[in-house]
Amino acid sequence: MPVVVTEEVKRIVEATGYGLNGDIGGIHRKTYWTPDGREIKAIPQIRQYVVKDKDGKPIRSGTRDANLDRGLLTEKPKELKPYCKFCDRWHDTQTEVNACGVKQRKMIKDAELKAKREEDAKTKTLEDKVAQLEAMVRKLTEAKA
Repeated sequence: MPVVVTEEVKRIVEATGYGLNGDIGGIHRKTYWTPDGREIKAIPQIRQYVVKDKDGKPIRSGTRDANLDRGLLTEKPKELKPYCKFCDRWHDTQTEVNACGVKQRKMIKDAELKAKREEDAKTKTLEDKVAQLEAMVRKLTEAKA
C-alpha cells in the first residue's frame, strides 16, 4: 500500500534536514518563491554589505541574501507577476513584458547593425592593405626584371 505524504508533513520532514527522497546532510537549502508563484529550493547566498556616506565613512553594515536581490521571495506571492523571457525577470503586467520584448529586439537589431558596420570597416581596411601589398610586389618584380 503506497504511503501518502501531505504537504504539511513534507515541509516538517524537510525542515529537520532530511529529504523525503533519502537526502540527508549536505548544504542546507532554503525555500524561495519566484514572483510568478514557482517554488525553488536554493542555497542561501549570504553576503556582507557596508553602506557609506558621501565622505566614505560607514553608516551601517550587515548581511543580506543575494537570492532576494535576484527577485526571489521568502513567501509565496499573493499577486503573481508575469515572467519575462526577454530579460529573465518579472514585470508587473503583461504589457510591460511585451514592451520589454520590443526593447530587447530593437537592442539586438542595433547591435547587429553596429557589428555589420564594424565588419565592413575591417573588411575595407584589409582590402586596402592587400592592394598596397600587391602594388609593392608588382614594383619589386618589375625592378628585378
